Amino acid sequence: MVNMRFNPFKILRRGGGTNITSLNTNIEPDEFREKLNTSLTALSTHVQRLEHKYRELEARGREYFDKCVDALVMGDEAHAKLYADEIAELRRLAKIILNSKLILEQVKIRLESLTELSEVIGLATTLKGIIGRVVGEVGKIAPEAATSLEDLSKQIDDFMATSSPEIKESPIAVPELSDEASKIFEDAKRIVAMKLRESFPDVPILTDIERLVYTYISAMSPDKEFDVKECSLALGITEDQVEEAIQGLQEKGMIEIAQAEAN
Repeated sequence: MVNMRFNPFKILRRGGGTNITSLNTNIEPDEFREKLNTSLTALSTHVQRLEHKYRELEARGREYFDKCVDALVMGDEAHAKLYADEIAELRRLAKIILNSKLILEQVKIRLESLTELSEVIGLATTLKGIIGRVVGEVGKIAPEAATSLEDLSKQIDDFMATSSPEIKESPIAVPELSDEASKIFEDAKRIVAMKLRESFPDVPILTDIERLVYTYISAMSPDKEFDVKECSLALGITEDQVEEAIQGLQEKGMIEIAQAEAN
């Protein structure tokens, strides 16, 4: 698994937003830290749930990929197409889950960097907006995660209420991300695309010779070494055709080639 960690993002408000005119500073530091830790614990739970959901989709994708390959080898194009369509749908859902997970990780990192109550108040509106977008995306895919995120949004409301700030709302509240934040989200998109290629590879299109060679390899004993000449004689094709098929199968991720140990 690729370990990913971004720098906390910064938030800028332009042309409107939430202006804090005064803040109740009677809240104790320990109370502030306790409430913040509660939110961090909840976020960690949500991230783990999305990770679990992504792993479920990934496992189903591998299962359908293997079935699709088997169907292709058997020449069953109809079932191969069905499995390919299922993989495409799983990839679409996994993209939403993974992107949401990355966003929530950024929220968590940002909360971890806060040390003052005023920072939480200034960021609360943006955090609620981000959570709201994530809930909308994952609601139909992982309803349990969406429900938990809605609870987190309520926790933020409670946090704000107990902190007793006096807030003046401008008519238009449109939070804008800094250049640094925009870059972070662009990097997230790139990482999502990379992970999806790894977890949900494209369904291979096999040539007739590749199908023959793959079937031959699949029928071999696990402890038997592959021999190009033997394969070409068994299938009635040239050694060059066998080698081309092997290269094609390797490039499509269907076989792995290990160099034979020298005697």
